[in-house]
Amino acid sequence: MKLTTHNVEQMARGYLTYQLARKGYRVQLTDSRFPAEDVLVVSPSGKHFGIEVKGQSTKNFWRFKYRKPHPETYFALVYVPQGDAPRVFIMSSAETMRRYKVYKNNAMKKHGAPEDGMFGLKWTDALDSEDYETLPK
Repeated sequence: MKLTTHNVEQMARGYLTYQLARKGYRVQLTDSRFPAEDVLVVSPSGKHFGIEVKGQSTKNFWRFKYRKPHPETYFALVYVPQGDAPRVFIMSSAETMRRYKVYKNNAMKKHGAPEDGMFGLKWTDALDSEDYETLPK
């Protein structure tokens, strides 16, 4: 079965939820009432936070819009390849938005991308992020 955009997003959320639960976090998937977070989480020590999940099936580009960073929000960039185990890259919203701005500025300078274009992070922008280690314990 070929992965569709919808399948990839659902698989990314499911895989992240499973991995967090294995590590002792309590996790709840959200619905449209929570537009900024896809997953609400309570850490093993009782800290509450949210995660926005972005999934993709190719080593290409995670798209999203800039938003003001929040100390209790994280981004999980999940690579869901066809026929292989997913990889998860987690960053604070502050770090994600910092990298977003760098990517946007480079795209506008080097390629003449419009100011109101769609930006995000490239695959290589996520590779050095820490898997799960940035989350509250």
